[in-house]
Amino acid sequence: MSFFTKWFKKDPANESNREAAERSRPERTDREHGGANGDWTTVPDERPDTVTLERHILLKTPSPPSLDGCLPFLRTLGLEVEGGVHDGQLLIHYRGMTVTAEYIPAPLPDGEAESNGKYNRLWPEAEQEIAGYAAQLLVTLRNAANGLSGHRFLTQVLAAMLMPNENALAVYSAPLLVSRADYLASAELLKEKELPVNLWVFVGLYGGESGGAAYTHGMADFGSDEFELLNSPRSGNEIFELTFSVVHYAVARNIRFQGGEEIAFAGRTITLNRSAGSALQGMTVKIEEA
Repeated sequence: MSFFTKWFKKDPANESNREAAERSRPERTDREHGGANGDWTTVPDERPDTVTLERHILLKTPSPPSLDGCLPFLRTLGLEVEGGVHDGQLLIHYRGMTVTAEYIPAPLPDGEAESNGKYNRLWPEAEQEIAGYAAQLLVTLRNAANGLSGHRFLTQVLAAMLMPNENALAVYSAPLLVSRADYLASAELLKEKELPVNLWVFVGLYGGESGGAAYTHGMADFGSDEFELLNSPRSGNEIFELTFSVVHYAVARNIRFQGGEEIAFAGRTITLNRSAGSALQGMTVKIEEA
């Protein structure tokens, strides 16, 4: 059993919490469904108190991909989407959210994606395997009522773009890189009502004189502080798995830890304390073993 299979087992409590989070978003209106003024070719303005997410699909060669099949694929999943390709840009509207995809015939500047590749523990070859990529699709989701509904829909859209596109190498959102094959495999979890949190939140590792440490990037999209685990004597794999398990626990249950909470994993008790970040700016939640 893989690490992700172990942590993505269904939990009735998870299901009820996720359903509550989904119900918390505002009802879709006909105006929102088709874009501004009912025109699907218009990108609506960003509404206050909504979530915006951005991803880059890295392409091997500078060849604009065909995106005409995205909406039919999403409809096979039972999603009532509207939109199409307009002036070379894909627009998709769904429940008040809008996704746009724009082809950019150049890589990200300053070798940004390649530089971050070396920090991706789940894809240690990322830096080498994306080297020389030539172009990208900039995919943006606007007006998600919350991070969970936004990530779920954006993941489905990205999978629809990746599936027929063998020119795609990876999906990138700094500093997270996921290969095309791994992204498609993890996105399948949504069909089983599970959450592919490994596509949404980055867990980074580093070491110091007092032991190993971990930090997260992406929890802010869910209205949460980022997590840190500091000065641990455990191996890198153990630190990664413990940090990721807490991340998955928080996202799946729609929990925002305030500090002072205790949770149990694999027979051990974890304390979560909130304080100023060590490797990160601002306040972070510290994962501490009792």
